[in-house]
Amino acid sequence: MKIKFRIRRYNPHDSKAPEPYYQAYTVDVTEGMTVLEALLKISEEQDSTLSFRKSCRSAICGSCAMTVNGFARLTCNLQVLPEHSKMGEMTIEPLANHRPVKDLVVDMTPFWNKMEKVSPFLMPTEKTAQNAVTAEDEEVIDQSQRCIMCACCNAECNSLEIDERFTAPAALAKAWRFVGDVREGHGVKRLARLSEEHGMWDCVRCIHCTQYCPKGVAPLKQIERLRSAAMKAGILDNPGAKHVEAMADSVEKFGRLDEAAMTFKTLGFLKSLGKIPLGIRMELHGKMPHPYIVPQIERIEEVREIYKEIEKTAALKEKKKE
Repeated sequence: MKIKFRIRRYNPHDSKAPEPYYQAYTVDVTEGMTVLEALLKISEEQDSTLSFRKSCRSAICGSCAMTVNGFARLTCNLQVLPEHSKMGEMTIEPLANHRPVKDLVVDMTPFWNKMEKVSPFLMPTEKTAQNAVTAEDEEVIDQSQRCIMCACCNAECNSLEIDERFTAPAALAKAWRFVGDVREGHGVKRLARLSEEHGMWDCVRCIHCTQYCPKGVAPLKQIERLRSAAMKAGILDNPGAKHVEAMADSVEKFGRLDEAAMTFKTLGFLKSLGKIPLGIRMELHGKMPHPYIVPQIERIEEVREIYKEIEKTAALKEKKKE
């Protein structure tokens, strides 16, 4: 079956065409052919100047991640025919949220810098180094160990799209690999550093990182684990933790979120004043939450009973640990 591939080309050193453009190639696709195999066929038979990364061809190295029909995918395990049948086209572009170097090759330097920032290695103390790792302990960090550094999650991250300094899901998932390890001796310090601006609390929970991860790392789940561990460790003096506390407090008191009060409880009065221009724009677009005249729902006692049960369960878990 002949299928047209629309590929984004870019060569900053080409004086005739220094800006990005799309070039079409027609490929005779056979059953089982992957997108990477189609790109290799184009490179070998039609255009040797087409640049892209590849290595293992077995979904292990992560090198061949690209944007296929608008979404980050590993091209070595994505078959052309099912994808074309589903989407009706084959458009190949470099990973989003990464600076293109040439054609489908992107600059991975920021990715590796973010990884380095979370200290991706175990730092045990003399005491914690003696901790035995049980099957249950290993299960807690198992997903975060599956990462192949393909950067698909970062490419789909909404937070990284608007803030290039955001630590991003790949590095945060890797951070949990070590924070969650029973042999780690500096977990609290790690969590405190990750709780700073541009860290784990800047994740907007869009779930794209988990949706497009090809190895089941579930970065959002690992970020939630980091947040939970930080709050349990008493690292609460930051907008993220304050926001969580404000939400829980609002539901317990009123049975629902009092959104109008959330900003003040999260940022404090003075910092909230700086959000007035944003509040005005939200009001003009009908997005501004207004205070409830009677915020408390009926049968609030049932909600509070749920909170009591949660507290009892948490207390029992702590006793078991002791």
